[in-house]
Amino acid sequence: MGNRISDTTIRMVYHIHPRDMNQYGSIHGGRLLTLADETGFLAAHGHAGQRCVTVGVHQARFFRGAAAGVHIEIEAQVALTGSTSLWVPIRMRLAQEERALVMDAVYVYVAVDENGRPQPVADISAHTSDERTLQKHMLAIRDAFLGSRP
Repeated sequence: MGNRISDTTIRMVYHIHPRDMNQYGSIHGGRLLTLADETGFLAAHGHAGQRCVTVGVHQARFFRGAAAGVHIEIEAQVALTGSTSLWVPIRMRLAQEERALVMDAVYVYVAVDENGRPQPVADISAHTSDERTLQKHMLAIRDAFLGSRP
């Protein structure tokens, strides 16, 4: 049956520094993507138990800015696995009371050996209705991606 989606959840809190700002006084989108990748990697690596490399980013969406001095919460979890791939949705929210969504994305990782060859990963399973909905969403993204490849 595989490991549970909820068992792969990683939550991080990041304090936004002045060096993270873009010219408009908001956290740089590239910095958000890096933080998402780092957190998603932790979820993927934790599930796979081996090296993982990023092979894709899907649906990266930016909803609002965040200023220096603010904390953002980053949440990632493995929601779908292929034979060697791990599909990880990532959400970033303001850590303040309003909990406004800053960014979301889906990162795809592949487990690899020391020579960079893809390695099998354990299945992940959905146990709640929210997890089943999330997994169906990941399947739709994966199927659309695989169907659009040349």
